[in-house]
Amino acid sequence: MQVYPLGIGQLGLETPEMTTRVGQKIPNPTWTPTAGIRARSLEKGVTLPAVVPAGPNNPLGRYALRLAYGNGEYLIHGTNAPDSVGLRVSSGCMRMNADDIKALFSQVKTGTPVRIINQPVKFAVEPDGKRYVEVHRPLSQTEGENTRTIAYTLPAAFHAFAEDKAVDDLQLKKAMSRRAGYPVVVSAGAGSTATSLSAQNSSSDNGLLTQ
Repeated sequence: MQVYPLGIGQLGLETPEMTTRVGQKIPNPTWTPTAGIRARSLEKGVTLPAVVPAGPNNPLGRYALRLAYGNGEYLIHGTNAPDSVGLRVSSGCMRMNADDIKALFSQVKTGTPVRIINQPVKFAVEPDGKRYVEVHRPLSQTEGENTRTIAYTLPAAFHAFAEDKAVDDLQLKKAMSRRAGYPVVVSAGAGSTATSLSAQNSSSDNGLLTQ
């Protein structure tokens, strides 16, 4: 499994959870702003062109994956604003760093399964028996919420995972408190180690799984 940072939909324009597939691969995409994007830009005193051609000023970057969901309005794409990756700033699409979307674009095919999830706590037992958790800050529902302290809703399977004697209780509590956003080893006797997940709760079926 490969893990990449994403920029996602802003509050009120959230990226929807979905199970879909890659409907189209678009190198050097053009960008046609929607009516809603135009209206929001006008409120800020910015008039957008009808179409932004491919190039360094294109908000979609050099590569885009159109998802076969709804009317095809949701994309996984690059960006000309790299500082926005990792933030909730888009109109619903998912934006990636230039090198990351280039790598992803080269690996996936049209028809690749895609699942968009909102699951702050993930956990896994690897084939070698190691236990991992990956804990993110939950998405806030209002401007004033503190994502460091919002309570989690945990699946029943997590409680069985946490109570297993093979899990180090102290390391698990540290990971749950830090909400660092990357996989951590919580196996008893293993200490705390960041790594990449090759499994998490359930298989991604050789598709794309994004949060």
